[in-house]
Amino acid sequence: MINETRKINVNGILIEYEGEDTGIGYLFASKAAIQILIGPFAGTVIDRIGYDWPMMFGLTVMFFSTLLFAIGETYSMLFFARALQGVGSAFADTGGLSMIADRYTEESERSKALGIALAFISFGCLVAPPFGGILYEFCGKSVPFIILAFVCLLDGILLLLIMRPMKAKQHEEGYVRPSGTPIWKLLIDPHIACCSGALVVANVSLAFLEPTISKWMDATMNADEWQQGMIWLPAFFPHVAGI
Repeated sequence: MINETRKINVNGILIEYEGEDTGIGYLFASKAAIQILIGPFAGTVIDRIGYDWPMMFGLTVMFFSTLLFAIGETYSMLFFARALQGVGSAFADTGGLSMIADRYTEESERSKALGIALAFISFGCLVAPPFGGILYEFCGKSVPFIILAFVCLLDGILLLLIMRPMKAKQHEEGYVRPSGTPIWKLLIDPHIACCSGALVVANVSLAFLEPTISKWMDATMNADEWQQGMIWLPAFFPHVAGI
């Protein structure tokens, strides 16, 4: 039954959940919706000023949004944190892929590097649920988010260490940033449209599973949080084999 009322006992306090299914769906969708809206804007900014500072901005936003998840106790705060992650991902993901496309000029090298980068984006989606489920079960809600926040911080520090010598080398070589292609030309390109459609189809099943599989396991199996996370682990092995 959809949006059924559910009552659970937490530390002796009876909490009633109503409309939980819809709320979880909106929470999951908010990041993707914001990322879709911000993505074209992030691409325009990267075309004009480069990818280093937008990447740093995206990592900074994700750092603070992840900390909001750690301390958030209300649905509105969690929703805001999730939407904020969409902003950070739009800049960090677009900037990272732009950096790869800029640094690898040979088509074969660029294809290989982009393939590895995209594979590890999916790798994170598969490894994170078991990681988060185990930490949530045995360490509490805040711990996995705090660890992820410091991962963002470490990533930002590494970005600074990499970009400074890279920028100095580009300055010495008289590097000129290539001009960007207008977004309307990209939107009407049939190859891009075909790839976009394939990505949409490939992610539809994952989008349905993410907000529903955990609730179904909880309702029908009385599964613990670590078990709900571990259900994603088998998909990791064929994914690694495909890389």
